[in-house]
Amino acid sequence: MRASLALLVLLLAAPVAATDAYFAQVDTDGDGRVSLPEFLERMSFAFRQMDANLNDVLEPGEQHIPNAPTITLAEHHERFTAQFHRQDANGDGHLTPAELLAPPRR
Repeated sequence: MRASLALLVLLLAAPVAATDAYFAQVDTDGDGRVSLPEFLERMSFAFRQMDANLNDVLEPGEQHIPNAPTITLAEHHERFTAQFHRQDANGDGHLTPAELLAPPRR
């Protein structure tokens, strides 16, 4: 019985721990909120990994999608800046854990 209760507590706490860990990765300055620069840094990780020639442009050959259009880092940041503002439900210029993890509003 005691082992079952301990397992139940661990299972219920796992999603919260994963959420807290993800938020902590994005909140690089540890102030308890995510700024636009922190958000863009995290959302640009894959872009930077795929940009093989380091020219801030993802060309079709650098992407994993056949016939993908070319996208610049500036265009990528523009899209994610708009997403950041859609997720900033209270309009304070920062994302709380709930705002960060919520699906973006349209």
